[in-house]
Amino acid sequence: MKRGQIHLSETIAVLFIFFVLIVFGIIFYYQYQQVAVKEKSEELLAARALDTTLRVLFLPEWLCSKGEAEPEDNCIDTMKLRPAQETIQNHIEDYYFDLFSYSTITVTQLYPEAQDFILYDKPKPESAKKESTHFVVSLRDDASGSYGYGFVTVEVYS
Repeated sequence: MKRGQIHLSETIAVLFIFFVLIVFGIIFYYQYQQVAVKEKSEELLAARALDTTLRVLFLPEWLCSKGEAEPEDNCIDTMKLRPAQETIQNHIEDYYFDLFSYSTITVTQLYPEAQDFILYDKPKPESAKKESTHFVVSLRDDASGSYGYGFVTVEVYS
């Protein structure tokens, strides 16, 4: 009788240890998956921020161009920026939201005089995370024919 009880208690102990190891494995796997999903979402947000920045830099609405010639690289025409602000605000829902989604786009001129142009501003209401990218550009003023410099800031919300 005692030998049977010992074998039964050994079997119960082995089963208990087995199930404890299974529970630890599930907890470890859950934590690993949680971290992997978080890293993947941050990676996708960074990729979307970069994609949005490239769209902003190559929009014909504010590129520096001279008639039929190729547009200048990394150049924004300040004479086009002012009307572009109004145009974007008027067509934010029907056109520009498809391009930029939930983001804020600001062009900051540093030289010759400091000023900001907020081109697009549609933050996500419940957003907790955002990814910012900055890109240095030259700013051309057609009225005076002079160039300045500044940067484009694109903030994308998750």
